[in-house]
Amino acid sequence: MNNFNHSLLVLAREARGLTQAELSLRAGIGQGTLSKYETGTQPPSDDAVETLASTLGFPVPFFSQPGQPYGFPPYHYRRRKKLSAKALGRIVAEMNIRRMHVQKLLVSYQSNINWRIPEIDRDEYYGRSTKRLDIEDVARVVRESWMVPRGPIPNMIELLENNGAVVIPCDFGTDLIDAMSQRIDGCPCMIFVNMHTPADRLRLTLAHELGHMILHTITLQDDEAMEDEADSFAGAFLLPADEIRPQLRRFDLRQLANLKGYWKVSMAALAVRADRLRLITEYQKKNFWMEMGRLGYRKREPNEPPREEARLLKAMVAYHKNKLGYSSAEMASLLHLLPAEFETMYAPDVFGTPESRRPNLRVVQ
Repeated sequence: MNNFNHSLLVLAREARGLTQAELSLRAGIGQGTLSKYETGTQPPSDDAVETLASTLGFPVPFFSQPGQPYGFPPYHYRRRKKLSAKALGRIVAEMNIRRMHVQKLLVSYQSNINWRIPEIDRDEYYGRSTKRLDIEDVARVVRESWMVPRGPIPNMIELLENNGAVVIPCDFGTDLIDAMSQRIDGCPCMIFVNMHTPADRLRLTLAHELGHMILHTITLQDDEAMEDEADSFAGAFLLPADEIRPQLRRFDLRQLANLKGYWKVSMAALAVRADRLRLITEYQKKNFWMEMGRLGYRKREPNEPPREEARLLKAMVAYHKNKLGYSSAEMASLLHLLPAEFETMYAPDVFGTPESRRPNLRVVQ
């Protein structure tokens, strides 16, 4: 196969959660030979490509696509450290394959959306002033520039998709990551969300990823500093200080439960916001987290808000099928998927209800 892209062989293997040794055994190809295929040292024969494609569950044309995979942005470093190499490889592979899908769909899909999430150059934000960047101010300016009204944001996914992002539901196979984001030249900003994340936590996570894209595309900082800034931005964006401050003067679970219903964020997020605004004491904070642990609310809280639906990617698929006349088989061919996997990944119900279908890249047994 003359145009074989060896980097996509690695991508396909990692998408299936296989090590090189495991794929070698399943495909009946010596690991030394497989290693040479993956590094580009030796091109595989057509028969070897057929065998690898069949074993990995990808059509043969998948391996002849141009381009190369991308890694994580640096601000996801902390979460990267907690994952095994295999889990990390699978998540990176899914992100890359989904990105490739979006790029193909955007060739024909017409949209009047401005594909640019703002980027802050902190050296120029205040002109010649030496004033330190104020995250609260950045969040306020973004809300104002997007003409977000006062009060809670009705739909965080819709707001992001209306302002230059594509939200992509994924099954990461782990609860260590709620969402990841990528900004790559020539593509809209993409936010890959764990479809099993509680709805109240997901809104904050989306705002967190927005903070990274705005604050850390041009200027990188220490990993801990970037995470703290993104957390601060998320709280300020979803819970503006001048509005939430008077509501948090009373701080107890009943009040937080009421505010959760109004702002559609978790009680934990409200508590963190109260702490950042210095509205509670260390004693109150300690008691709150102890009570949350005692009630079993640290991982999942009761009374989640309605789950928001990712619509833009769904619209891209529908446009190809309904307007351009693509059949499901042709869509699978366009995206270099087998038909069954296309149906699993892009069935209509995968974009809003995580319990119904899981659009993950399956592991071939």
